[in-house]
Amino acid sequence: MMQRAEALELVKGHVSKEGNVKHMIAVGAVMRETASRLGRDEDLWEVTGILHDIDFEECHGMEDHTLMACDILRKKVPEEVLQAILAHNSEATKVPVDNELKRGLVAADAVSGLVLACTLVIPSKKLADVKVKSVIKKFGNKDFARGVDRQRIMCCEQLGIPRDDFLQVALDGMVKRSDELGL
Repeated sequence: MMQRAEALELVKGHVSKEGNVKHMIAVGAVMRETASRLGRDEDLWEVTGILHDIDFEECHGMEDHTLMACDILRKKVPEEVLQAILAHNSEATKVPVDNELKRGLVAADAVSGLVLACTLVIPSKKLADVKVKSVIKKFGNKDFARGVDRQRIMCCEQLGIPRDDFLQVALDGMVKRSDELGL
């Protein structure tokens, strides 16, 4: 299995925008924390999160997003990682979101944006200063972070993690990588 450092190096070879790299680190952080909560392989889940958008700057849109990622990653990661990456763009790939790793990635991808938005509106712009009750409140405000798909976040409940608990899990995971995220 690919290690975290190797996944980050591979990402940096395909992704030039710092914001995109930080998004992938954030999703990896949420995935690691979610795996810990569920008693799953934390390294596998984090690497899946880090690699999920490796093709984002190279693909031509959502129609081939994740397909190019699989070409890049084939023979480098287990098939379950490839399937999870494909499933996080299930609208285009038709790969069903039908297991824990896939559901975790869909939820982590979306929730990372909500937590980031909550961080950027506070004066300190520091993850450590974000309170989960604020994230819960912002989740309910559809005008806040409009690009964040709340339904995707709700995949957490199919993992057996209630929404508010998952928002805490996401925040905790991202706080642990706050230095890398610059937050």
